[in-house]
Amino acid sequence: MLNNTLNKTLNKTIFKSNVIKKTAVLTVLASLFLVGCGSDQNFKREVEGNEDYLKSPTLKPLVIPKGVKVPAESGDFYVDKSEFHGDLGKQLDIRPPSLPIPTIQDAFVIYNNGAVTFNVPLSSHVWERIPDSLSKKNISIVNRDNNAIKTGNAFMLRADEDQAAQATYSIKRQLLGDTETIAISITSLTRGAHNLMTQPIEVQRYVVGLFNDIMDDVAPDSVRVVPPKAQNNNAEKDNESKKPATAVNGTNQE
Repeated sequence: MLNNTLNKTLNKTIFKSNVIKKTAVLTVLASLFLVGCGSDQNFKREVEGNEDYLKSPTLKPLVIPKGVKVPAESGDFYVDKSEFHGDLGKQLDIRPPSLPIPTIQDAFVIYNNGAVTFNVPLSSHVWERIPDSLSKKNISIVNRDNNAIKTGNAFMLRADEDQAAQATYSIKRQLLGDTETIAISITSLTRGAHNLMTQPIEVQRYVVGLFNDIMDDVAPDSVRVVPPKAQNNNAEKDNESKKPATAVNGTNQE
């Protein structure tokens, strides 16, 4: 009797242990599966929907039976049959170009031919704070003087890319009165074995991306540009606070 009880207890313990182990294994596998799915950033670059339209049959010539009159041909409805060269469907990158956003008041910025050029007041001390901003992003500086900075090869990972790119940058400064004009350009850009310097849209993403990151770091809160909507909201609050109580609550006080 005692042996039977011990055997039953032992079997239950072994069964529970096996269930726990299997549950743990399944949990780990599910976690790995979710991590693998979560690392795929293609959805940020692809169009939604299926690609059935790519399987549409080619147009066939119109066969007109003898004796049937047809209207005169018009070039307004001509269908171009030339072959298309380029990405289609899910291979097409739908991301818009990156735009430089200055966060310092009285700053001017423009992107042109692979470089971001911006002019800021000397009082904002942007140039002096750029090295610290680069250091935060693990971008090394191989050469530096009062008017130029050259970076080492750095890994640049974007949230909409699966693989990091490697880039080197050149940053130059020119003093103009009480302002400084700083130009950020990219000198090399690769992803794996692919040279991205021949792709202007990729160059723009990584040059503008670095500029916007620097703006986030170097712009002190006291000189950040307040969005127009926030300015309007603050003005409305000030106007409300200046109104008499009768105007605010709509009741007359006796």
